[in-house]
Amino acid sequence: MNKGMNERIAYPPGAENGGLETVGLHERGCATIRTLYLSALVNALSDQGRQVDALLREYGFYRTQTSTPYERVPLHRYVSLLEHAAQKFGRPDLGLEMGAQFGLEEMGPFHALFVAAGSLRATLDTFGLFQDRWQTNTLLDVTIQAETTTLSYRIQDRAIWPRSQDAEFTMAGMALMLKQLATPSWGPIEVHFEHSIVGREKTLERFFRAPVLGNQAANQLVMRNSDLDRQLSNNKGFQDNKLKSVLECHLLDLLGPEALPVRRTCDQAADIISRRLGRAPVDCDSIALVLNLSARSLRRRLMEEGSSFRHVLQDVRQARAQALLQSADLPLSAVAEQLGYSDTATFSRAFKEWTRVSPRRYGKASSLSWQS
Repeated sequence: MNKGMNERIAYPPGAENGGLETVGLHERGCATIRTLYLSALVNALSDQGRQVDALLREYGFYRTQTSTPYERVPLHRYVSLLEHAAQKFGRPDLGLEMGAQFGLEEMGPFHALFVAAGSLRATLDTFGLFQDRWQTNTLLDVTIQAETTTLSYRIQDRAIWPRSQDAEFTMAGMALMLKQLATPSWGPIEVHFEHSIVGREKTLERFFRAPVLGNQAANQLVMRNSDLDRQLSNNKGFQDNKLKSVLECHLLDLLGPEALPVRRTCDQAADIISRRLGRAPVDCDSIALVLNLSARSLRRRLMEEGSSFRHVLQDVRQARAQALLQSADLPLSAVAEQLGYSDTATFSRAFKEWTRVSPRRYGKASSLSWQS
């Protein structure tokens, strides 16, 4: 059986017994996603008939919600639904199936907006403009380097795990839309996933037509700058800035105001650390700089919230370490590197201080629990 099918599913409260979670959307801090994406699951499972409706009800969803694509629903329930559906119907590649069918037409009026953008790079900027309105508490970040650009996607709530189906759906859907805007032969240079892809490398590489790596810092598409800056083939050779501006105005109004929850400094710092871990410095000075604070001000704010920079960094590292050790037979040296440690011994000592067990013992125990 595929490794991904052995992962423990984080069902919502009561779902194991067929009950519905009764938490409303006005619950403080509840991340949301639009039902536009729920339709992708329903379409991918069209061959399962009424079984899909029964599964939707377990998570508090209904097929009729796909007719109101901009309704907000809880993100954690949606992600858990995808994981459960993949397991229930024996579809380890469900996220890929969803992404392969979710192209420009499924984006409705946004199709015209992306074409009017003029280039793939401008299209990525447009995605960034709407991301918080489509899906809250989610990172969608673009990093430009000398010859490549990296699009990163990650749900910021570390408690929402596993989430491999959502990640693969998002990366596959993004790749399909960019291909439709560019040319059928377009493809990324490399694809990264934050979860393990052991045993599924060939399937993923066939789909993306590019090397695919697992257990990375975020879900990413690495693309050539030359591809992103080229004029789109289906917009008659020009960028229609006036049309783009009008469409953006109407679509922003359609989706409503951006969700702007009040976030604690410790949560903001944790998000930045999680994004940079293993890739860039995560000392207090560098994190404070990103937050437009002095290191002294950052420490003071964290202290006022009952925390400290050391505790925030430790919490992020511990959560990432446990996820990596649970997800695959990854060498400890690779885990240590992704957590920003200089060597395996330093990481092992820190992990034992957190959990009272060694990383190897924790990994073995987790592996046995998945198989039970």
